Amino acid sequence: MLAVIATIAPQSIDLLYLDPPFAAGRVFADSAGAFDDRWHGGLNEYLTWLEQRLVAARQLVAEHGSLFLHLDRRAVHYAKVLLDRIWGFDCFRNEIIWHYTGGGRARRSFSHKHDTILWYSKHPQQWTFNLQAMRQPYKASSGFAKAGIRSAAGKHYLPHPDGTPVDDVWDIPMLNPMAAERLGYPTQKPERLLERIILAASNSDDLVADLCCGSGTTAAVAQRLGRRWIAADQSADALALVRTRLRQQAAEWHEHVIQPQPDWLAAKH
Repeated sequence: MLAVIATIAPQSIDLLYLDPPFAAGRVFADSAGAFDDRWHGGLNEYLTWLEQRLVAARQLVAEHGSLFLHLDRRAVHYAKVLLDRIWGFDCFRNEIIWHYTGGGRARRSFSHKHDTILWYSKHPQQWTFNLQAMRQPYKASSGFAKAGIRSAAGKHYLPHPDGTPVDDVWDIPMLNPMAAERLGYPTQKPERLLERIILAASNSDDLVADLCCGSGTTAAVAQRLGRRWIAADQSADALALVRTRLRQQAAEWHEHVIQPQPDWLAAKH
């Protein structure tokens, strides 16, 4: 990733989404690829790796831009401390909980059913946030779905035509094995998740980057939403999926291999 970062113009990225390894300590494999998330030096090696990339990536983000760092319970609390120091405590915007269901059940602890996404802005006082793009349909149980609410004082509140604002707990299902968008890549994220992030923190024609792009969900959603994009990964399996996925969207891009790691490739719309 550092070699990729060195090729990108400073302050050119409006939205940076990073979904790095989680320090899970195992190999992830699926029908379309695999990657190794084992760290021989343990957590200290992982945190050193992550810190170097968080420092280098900050210079790429525009003054009004944002970083969304996607991790889970294993290292997100350490990453929060790193980001407070590197990006600034005053630039912390939200801790977003992505809640999902499915998967196995733990026997000796509570089941793990969420990831955490840390949102930091580059500037402590200015950043892109499109609240109106983040509304979702009212739940039928809220009473707002079909009618307004009357307060004890007799005031009548009508439902917003676009739904209720989104909060910092996102109930978005993981991709099940039969999902139409599933490509067989391990840890593939659903398009709904990236769509929410991109709509919230970028505008049309903004540059969205994902430097651990995996199956290419960020690039595919950015393309569909009219954003420019950069996608990079070191996995040949991942990049093959990205190419196939974007060709299906009739996307146009250029790509190049980055030295000294010849398997790093960046693609830009």
